[in-house]
Amino acid sequence: MSPFDFVCAFYSVVLGVAVAQLMTSVGRLLEVRDQVRTYWVQSLWVVTVLLYDVNNWLAMWSYRSAKSWSVVSFLLLVGLVASIYLVTVLLFPRVPESRGQIDLDAHYYKNRRVFFLANAAAWTLALLCNLTFLPLGSWLSQAVIIPVLVVFLSILAAITGNRRYHAAFAIFALATMTLGLLADPALIQ
Repeated sequence: MSPFDFVCAFYSVVLGVAVAQLMTSVGRLLEVRDQVRTYWVQSLWVVTVLLYDVNNWLAMWSYRSAKSWSVVSFLLLVGLVASIYLVTVLLFPRVPESRGQIDLDAHYYKNRRVFFLANAAAWTLALLCNLTFLPLGSWLSQAVIIPVLVVFLSILAAITGNRRYHAAFAIFALATMTLGLLADPALIQ
């Protein structure tokens, strides 16, 4: 087993658990849908985070040609996948045992600070992984600009509770993840 195979197996397991957590949470909310007050911005983030999980798993393939693996590079990937898992879990409230109302709008704004700080951490770690493992053609490459922009926008989202900003950022994030997946050359090969 090569170092890449070893790291990729660990990474895939944690991302798989994140996706399973997301799907389980959606399923649980659907089971009690009569108790759920939905919020479209939170729903956009559910789709965006699912795409982010998938994109990160696919992006792992680009690290296969890394010449060396150190404890630091492994810990960068562990930090990245841990923050992605945290972002995934923070999207959803716990379904109460009682028949109480579940307000996804209130949950979203109550947890926005930690959610978006975890999101900023994930994108920062993704950028560091790109800089560590991939040849950087230019500081103006998509692998640098998009993560820096998303980190900045996530920090703003953690600070502000402005609903228009959150709506615009959710739309931007979904569009960015969708276009990123569609334009990924690894999917074409």
